[in-house]
Amino acid sequence: MDDDVLGKPTRSTRQRTATHLIELYALDPHCTLFRLLRHFWAVDAAGQPMLAFLVACARDPLLCTATPFLFTVPLGQTMAPAAIAVHLHALYPSRFWPSTLIATAKRLASTWAQAGYLQGKQTKRRLHPQITPVVTAFALLLGYLCSRRGARLVESTWTQLLDCPANELSERIVAASTQEWLRYKAAGTVVEITFPELLTPAEEQTADESH
Repeated sequence: MDDDVLGKPTRSTRQRTATHLIELYALDPHCTLFRLLRHFWAVDAAGQPMLAFLVACARDPLLCTATPFLFTVPLGQTMAPAAIAVHLHALYPSRFWPSTLIATAKRLASTWAQAGYLQGKQTKRRLHPQITPVVTAFALLLGYLCSRRGARLVESTWTQLLDCPANELSERIVAASTQEWLRYKAAGTVVEITFPELLTPAEEQTADESH
């Protein structure tokens, strides 16, 4: 990876940064997640923070599991690392040393701020992230790859991470369909969402077979 891209002053910090980026995003065009991230990334600058966040959640179970805690905090209210640490300890009572618990909480708060859920440097306040039609399509696609279909796809882990009420999510799905990021059909309680020509035949087969 190009040193200028990483923007770190020493070789060791560049190596650590590169390793972390590979852990979160794969950076391999043969990896389905990274290929799809690149596909959407180039067309939606406003949605890039959430696109990156969704991929990170797909590859980091701790981040994915901890994030719903955010949604219990009212908009505009502050969120301190100490509160996140308490939540992490409740989720994983024996996972963290006391010395690493607060550090992990701070990293989570930083990640959530980068995604757009929080705002502020020292004091972070709860916000709604920016959810574009492209981000909506990508969240639905992640659920599709996990073998979710129909109404279950709309209610997947990935759409829940968008932090959208049901009516707003429906509007964004329609917008994504209008912009041809996906194909959407709904008749009563029957919902069909597909992604024509976006996945390879092998990826479609894997998505159908996954659990």
